[in-house]
Amino acid sequence: MIWCLDNLPCYPCQLMGYDNRSEARQFHHIQYPRYGAMLRDDSKGVVVCFPCHTKIHTKYGERKFWEMLDVDPHIYAGQIYKHYRENIHEKTKSKRKNTRSSSTKKND
Repeated sequence: MIWCLDNLPCYPCQLMGYDNRSEARQFHHIQYPRYGAMLRDDSKGVVVCFPCHTKIHTKYGERKFWEMLDVDPHIYAGQIYKHYRENIHEKTKSKRKNTRSSSTKKND
């Protein structure tokens, strides 16, 4: 989800009122509630800065981190992914369809 990293601030910092676009950002795949194997799905992820990502994985754990912010990250992740699918993905998909030039087509 490179598009998210290029365009969105850290979600937890944004909730706390910080505009943290200068900090290195990472895409965090939400892993709770976890059923079975860890499946990483881009539709279930949010942008976080490095310090927040470290807190999620080493200091608090994911469930406690989001509970402390009193937010369900799945809702925001769904909004991001919906926007991406409707606005970004479809535009790039239509551009890719017409990339083959007529000179490279096979002559029958």
